[in-house]
Amino acid sequence: MKKVALFVIMVFVVSFGIFWIYRMFFSPERLNIVSRTIETTIGFKHGVVEIYSCGKLVKRFLKVEKLTTATGTYQNTTRPYRFGYGYLDANLDGVLNKEEKLAGKRYFEIPSFIDYIYYDGKSTVEEQ
Repeated sequence: MKKVALFVIMVFVVSFGIFWIYRMFFSPERLNIVSRTIETTIGFKHGVVEIYSCGKLVKRFLKVEKLTTATGTYQNTTRPYRFGYGYLDANLDGVLNKEEKLAGKRYFEIPSFIDYIYYDGKSTVEEQ
């Protein structure tokens, strides 16, 4: 009888350990966090952000590495805007010109009430 009880307790402990390991390392939430961390670390350097006003394109940023949601310094709440760094496409032609590249990457913020699109622009042409 003691062997059976000991076996049941061992099975429970081992099952709990396997479940805990799965939840810590292999759950969909954890894998999603890991993949986003890898993508951020390796770099997503070809992003394009297009900002629209009344359905018309007003600004475009090229070679954006990532968009980050702002968080408060001392709060655990997110702020209502996103920010990033990219080259400003001044003439809105979708080509990274020499003048735009010389100006360097610029910091930009996108308020939550503005329409914008963020997409992978690996085919972005860079003027030689």
